[in-house]
Amino acid sequence: MFNIIYSEFLKLKKSYIIILSLIISVFIPIFQCIASLSNDYSNISDTLRYTLIKNYRINVELICFQFLYVVFFSLISSYIFSREFTDRTTNILYTYPINRTKIFIAKLITIYILILAVYFIQFIAAYVTLYICWGQFPAKNFIIEDIKVNTYSLFAQLLLMPIPILIGNITRNIILPVVCGTLASISNAFITLTGIYMQMSPLMLPAIPVYYFHVGDPLDFVIITVNTVLTFCISIFICTYHYNHIDIK
Repeated sequence: MFNIIYSEFLKLKKSYIIILSLIISVFIPIFQCIASLSNDYSNISDTLRYTLIKNYRINVELICFQFLYVVFFSLISSYIFSREFTDRTTNILYTYPINRTKIFIAKLITIYILILAVYFIQFIAAYVTLYICWGQFPAKNFIIEDIKVNTYSLFAQLLLMPIPILIGNITRNIILPVVCGTLASISNAFITLTGIYMQMSPLMLPAIPVYYFHVGDPLDFVIITVNTVLTFCISIFICTYHYNHIDIK
């Protein structure tokens, strides 16, 4: 298993994915930092300053979790799985004395490691740029709460990955999953208008922790639990079944 994961990262070293992951991780925090530095906040009250600092962090997370990462993680998952078809290396890959389930799990773990790295770098970059802009960090309680937000969002993001993987394996190309991710990202903007009912959408799961912990929206734990379990169980079952029975020709 370790050798398969290692070989996947060796393949990624020759691609643009790792560099692009780093860029995506820091792009929104840096953009938000530049936008904040362009304004003069020297004469504002401490209460307003704290509110702006909090909103700075919330804006970064909402843009990332609700829109940007939906598209980018679709690209990562489709690239790692669909590349074997576009590069016509499936015949070589499946001749190895390793069953397809192990190959699938190894590729999935590779995607999970990349997603974890993106979340971690984004978290660090957000607070570094926040300090550059405001000369201070938020309160300790807010940072602890923010760690929870990122942890839960990361967990939800990992559970959604079988969906773009399945789309990529069915279509055998990289572009369509990215298009679907883009459409999903756009639809999230409209789903937020439904209020508490947005918790019924699997696409909103990574952003729900932001609305619950930072914005203060109510959370229906039954809806969230059912949504999460059904989304993952159904998508991972269909995804693994299709991968194990896919025609490599």
